[in-house]
Amino acid sequence: MVKPEDVIKAITGTWLYLNVTSYFDNGTISHHEDASLGKFPVGIVTYNSDGWMSANFMSSRPKDRPPNIDIETQDVGTDAEWALIGKHTLAYAGPWFVSETTKEVEVGQITHGPIKVAWVPTWVGIQFQKNYTLYEDAKIMRFRSKNQVGINGDMFFRRLDTGKDD
Repeated sequence: MVKPEDVIKAITGTWLYLNVTSYFDNGTISHHEDASLGKFPVGIVTYNSDGWMSANFMSSRPKDRPPNIDIETQDVGTDAEWALIGKHTLAYAGPWFVSETTKEVEVGQITHGPIKVAWVPTWVGIQFQKNYTLYEDAKIMRFRSKNQVGINGDMFFRRLDTGKDD
């Protein structure tokens, strides 16, 4: 059996969100578009070796991202524009760990949580379990999960290399 430390070493780093495929249990593609993030969200998940992680995603739809918002300038943007940004953002952070029953570095289960900080209060204290698979010498990661309404999702990420623009 592979030690959890080996798995943690393989996953530690920053991962760029590539895409998701949503499907029903029978394999039929659901064509489900996340109401808040849209069909083509952008995001990054970061794992550090001390056991902490953060996930940050947002909609890439221009209608969800008012162009003139600037936190450096007071009173820029209406409450409605700021609410729109918040509605189309997902962010959380907390501890992470891998299943101790993992038999291989490339395949196993990862848990985010209990979540310590989240953009919505109801996520604080909860956990997310995802099955992961690493591909291409741990440069690509796939998460498999099921949402609250029973739709399966395959999310793909690419490891970001230090010091390179991606």
